[in-house]
Amino acid sequence: MKKLIILFSVLALIISSCDNPVSSNQNIESKAVLIGYENDNTSKYNIVNGDINSVEIVKAYFDAYNNRDLQTVYELEHEDVLLYAPNGMIIESSKQHLEGGEKFLAANQFAKWEITWSISTHVNFENKPTENWVTTGILVSSGKDEASKTSVSRVVDLMIQDGKVKKGYIHQRQLSENEKP
Repeated sequence: MKKLIILFSVLALIISSCDNPVSSNQNIESKAVLIGYENDNTSKYNIVNGDINSVEIVKAYFDAYNNRDLQTVYELEHEDVLLYAPNGMIIESSKQHLEGGEKFLAANQFAKWEITWSISTHVNFENKPTENWVTTGILVSSGKDEASKTSVSRVVDLMIQDGKVKKGYIHQRQLSENEKP
């Protein structure tokens, strides 16, 4: 009887894994999964899982910052990139961002961007092309020396278009004492 129960359990497991839409043999990226919405006060647009390759673009972007390779950051942005910083500053071109990045890195010898999570989504609009956004949680450390080093938590939303950053919103909050590295 025990062998019969084990046999039926194994058969049920095999059958259910064959019917599972997210088995290891399937490409999960090929199926759009509704995960939320965007609301512009007149319409509501579906947000679905996005292009996983865009996560790698964002990783390369912040790796370039960590390597102090601002030329790569520059090359990963559209010329007319639009970035909204948490202090209210608006960056309106890759050239302006490059110049600001040079000043920031010169003043912050201990600058580091540590990605803690990242997710790619598509916003499906009705009257304009779908947008690919990568939302990434980052621990950012900065300072001119070890004694002045501070860290903040950022959530960065970057629109990826044709393999480059087109637009971005940076949200920031101070870390509590128990979160500080």
